[in-house]
Amino acid sequence: MRVMDMIPEIGSEPLDRILKGCEASNILRTSLDLDIFDLLEEPKTAEQVSSETGTVAAFTEKFLNALCTIDLLSKRDGNYTNTQLASTFLVRKSPFYQGNMIRLSGNNSLNWLKLGSVMKGDVQKEKNKRFEDVFDPSFILAMAEGSMRGSLHRTTKEVSTLPEFKRARTLLDLGGGHGLYAIAFAEMNPELDATVFDLPPVTEVTREFIKRYDMNERVNVAGGDFALDDIGHGYDIVFASDVFYRKPDVLFSILKKIHDALNDGGSIMLKHWILNDDRTAPPTSVLFDLMLSLRGDWHHIYTEDEYTELLRDAGFSNVRLLDISSQTSPSALIIGNKDE
Repeated sequence: MRVMDMIPEIGSEPLDRILKGCEASNILRTSLDLDIFDLLEEPKTAEQVSSETGTVAAFTEKFLNALCTIDLLSKRDGNYTNTQLASTFLVRKSPFYQGNMIRLSGNNSLNWLKLGSVMKGDVQKEKNKRFEDVFDPSFILAMAEGSMRGSLHRTTKEVSTLPEFKRARTLLDLGGGHGLYAIAFAEMNPELDATVFDLPPVTEVTREFIKRYDMNERVNVAGGDFALDDIGHGYDIVFASDVFYRKPDVLFSILKKIHDALNDGGSIMLKHWILNDDRTAPPTSVLFDLMLSLRGDWHHIYTEDEYTELLRDAGFSNVRLLDISSQTSPSALIIGNKDE
């Protein structure tokens, strides 16, 4: 056998892209820590950036050049400045800032370091407290930033076309965190009164968002644990976004509670990521499903059929799923009605 005759049938480029993705994400997170993009809304040289950030000049130039290769900076005549992508999503004053979301992704990457030991059976015991990081305001800010990428707009646009929404007068945003969904729903339906229900420490952040959008008269806040506490009654719609990745028995009891809290003829509307029947796609959902298990939560991403069965078992009728997915957000809107 000759060396020159040994040629693989396929190229290794997909593996290279996976590995290079890790490098780029580390560069991005370091840039945020150094406030690079806030500095470069105006053109500056590497020496100026080095002076303002306290970094080594020689490393700084190479670092900025690397940011150019991933299309976050542009370089002209020795001056660096943000690209439109960076100005839109990586500058703190932008309404579409994603810094907290990116940092959260970096924190989650620590969980992936446990993958080998977890595969060998070293699994954390399930926590009595579910998502402990929801008590961190930066987590809620990250969720708000993620919603502003487009998922909030796709969701509210789809919901606004539904007859159930047009006739609704009361809406509960369950586990609503930042409250942006409730705020948007109230903006789209002038007859709607909305309530955001979440853990008491979280609702302090919720109130800040409500005040920011001048919706104090239309959007209320209630504190509690929706898995354990009373969520109230008399709602035309109960909406929840990306908070029901829980074990089936836990989720079923919550769905029953929602059914009881709805008015006759009311609707449950869930915006959540889903899996295909083989649980092998979409990639974002599959990786998130695995990551949840690495945390020791043993939470679940569900398939369309599983969501349908869960809602029907909880007493909902006319269950259907609407596709509101994008390339990076494999979401569906799952809807069910309470019979009149």
